[in-house]
Amino acid sequence: MRFLKNVFSQLHSFVLWALLSAIFVGWIFTFVTDTSPEKKVEIYCYVPELRDTDLAVELERDMPEGLRMIRVHTFTYVMMNVDLVENGDIYILPESVIGEYEELLADRDAGIKVYDAAAGKGAASQYIGYEEEDYYLFIGANSPHLEDGKAQAVAEALMGISE
Repeated sequence: MRFLKNVFSQLHSFVLWALLSAIFVGWIFTFVTDTSPEKKVEIYCYVPELRDTDLAVELERDMPEGLRMIRVHTFTYVMMNVDLVENGDIYILPESVIGEYEELLADRDAGIKVYDAAAGKGAASQYIGYEEEDYYLFIGANSPHLEDGKAQAVAEALMGISE
């Protein structure tokens, strides 16, 4: 009985240490499993549903030489740190929001239609949950892969994925 009383009196300390340990382990995991922007391509999709891991695995099968990983995220992934989305390599945006993100795009006029709402068909639609409007693919203005062509190669691989 005395043991339980002692444990419960210090429960707040145990919870605090458990919380700090979880944060530390999460930070280490992120540090170990990530790489520099020059060795990865990040794709941001403005969609409500996305099979991000499956799409990344599919794209990594024919990854350009020199890349270590491809990451795919929805825009809600970076809600707490909006600066992350500014450094994206590839953006998939619905026609209605292109103007809002214009400063992130290398060339607004170079957008490639990846989903045709009228036909109901699009690139990688088994992974990307497009809504009922046309979607376009853009290369990011701040992408470290503008000059080396790796973002373009990944974009072409994404366009090649069909149902």
